[in-house]
Amino acid sequence: MAQEKFARSGEYVINKKDDGSIEVFRVYDNVKGALREISESIGFEYDNAWTTRQFGSKLIDEINK
Repeated sequence: MAQEKFARSGEYVINKKDDGSIEVFRVYDNVKGALREISESIGFEYDNAWTTRQFGSKLIDEINK
């Protein structure tokens, strides 16, 4: 089995999969800030008192419903 190749530049990770396809991911230093950005982009209201785990879990549920 071949090993995937990847590179990181700043907040971006580029991954070359075994089948040759390319994926790009954005890595955030501030996870809660990223969750806020995603929430705002889909119109999901959040509570600033939520922990990162609570926020992430609720956002996943909202996106997957």
